[in-house]
Amino acid sequence: MAKGIKLNREQYKGVKRMDHKQMEGFICKVYHEGYEEGRKDAGPKVKASDIAEALVSVRGVGAKKAGEIMAAVNRLYGRDAAGKEAGQVEGSTDI
Repeated sequence: MAKGIKLNREQYKGVKRMDHKQMEGFICKVYHEGYEEGRKDAGPKVKASDIAEALVSVRGVGAKKAGEIMAAVNRLYGRDAAGKEAGQVEGSTDI
């Protein structure tokens, strides 16, 4: 059971009386609130550029080896060598 979810008697009765459309809206609202809360709790994500900066600071890793490592990292992130997402057309953006 999820922590922190409290359903009082009044809310329970309101849910019980909902029709299909109202219930669908209620469930979507609860889902999106939980999703946003989870995104906030997840914290910052590691970007490929952060990895590149860390590689440069490692002693013994030259430009060539760093380039090879970043090519592998970009494949994991689904990006090509130019830093664009794989399959993305020049000038297009993802929403």
